[in-house]
Amino acid sequence: MKGEYKGNPYKRGETWTFFYYVKDALGNRKQVKKGGYKTKKEAADALAICKAEVIKGNLTAASDVTVGECLTLWLKDHKKDLQPSTVSGYNVNINNHIIPTLGDVKLKSLKTKQIDDLYEELETEKGLSGKTIRYVHNTLNTALKWAVKKKLINFNVCEEAKPPKIKKYRHNLLSLEQMRTLTEYLKGNRYELEIMLAMHLGLRRGEVLGLKFSDVDFDRKELYIQRQVSTVKDTTEKKRSKKYYDIKCLKSDSSERVTGINDTLIRLIKERRGYIELQRRRLGELYDDLDLICCNDDGGILSPQTLYHAFKRIIKECGLPDVRLHDLRHSYATLCVDRGIPIKIISKSLGHSSIAITEQVYADSIEKNKIPDMIEAALNGDESAVL
Repeated sequence: MKGEYKGNPYKRGETWTFFYYVKDALGNRKQVKKGGYKTKKEAADALAICKAEVIKGNLTAASDVTVGECLTLWLKDHKKDLQPSTVSGYNVNINNHIIPTLGDVKLKSLKTKQIDDLYEELETEKGLSGKTIRYVHNTLNTALKWAVKKKLINFNVCEEAKPPKIKKYRHNLLSLEQMRTLTEYLKGNRYELEIMLAMHLGLRRGEVLGLKFSDVDFDRKELYIQRQVSTVKDTTEKKRSKKYYDIKCLKSDSSERVTGINDTLIRLIKERRGYIELQRRRLGELYDDLDLICCNDDGGILSPQTLYHAFKRIIKECGLPDVRLHDLRHSYATLCVDRGIPIKIISKSLGHSSIAITEQVYADSIEKNKIPDMIEAALNGDESAVL
């Protein structure tokens, strides 16, 4: 005899069954049944316990959420705490790299092999670098950790996946003589100040473009680095949208720093201020006064891509190796090491969160410069010197 819904619990055959309702991660109300109880009282007691657990949030529905839905829910839950550029990067990973292959897979059915197959596809068919695939892996892994906490799944299968190793990038550095050549060529160039700031201070491109005149203390010869220009591209709706640029705070407290500036930079900044004053008077209300040092002629944010392409053109014109703008930062740091500047000072100047990061990135240069000192100490009779 089939059971009939005459109250809750209800008899079904020779045993008692009850049902209760929970919501899944998507907010859908789902019915859960439990049966096999010998008496109505046993079923009623179990029902009371389940209802209490539902109220506490300890019970959720067995979910049919897909990988794509999970990623969307996870990002929605976290995007308010993230930089726009970070959200944009996650959206690219989710919509371009993960969802096309795994988006329709039920989260509870996802296997580690499917993830490994995805990484192989991204590497062999799409030609993505190991670094990019690692970024995809971190996105998926973080989302699945969130899914475990939300009790959508019991364990994170992504933890057992094996993304490709990142090939160590060999920085193309400019020598001191090449840096002098670039300095000479830049004189009077539209982007002289921007490139000199990167070369003399080891600033990141976004940090250069985020500098304001209010950050400069001409009397103390100091510059306060506290913001950056970042590229933003909203791909939330899976549509290609136009890039735009925004001024944001730096990603970490350690990135904010004060650095000294030399007479050459002071002169260039003052010259830029004079030019901007002329532009402000000429354009009047049309001038977008953001107080930026490195900006467009109308005062607006200078595109990072514009600066990048200008630098590549300048490098080619003056016959220097094909380096990136970011390589000026590495050239600066290596030059500091060559000059015997303490690693702690270099680390602080670069805005690294720890000396360990600086030592890891510039280990080759640091060790190379330690060896001659150690040999000299040993030859001079210092028995404590270890080769």
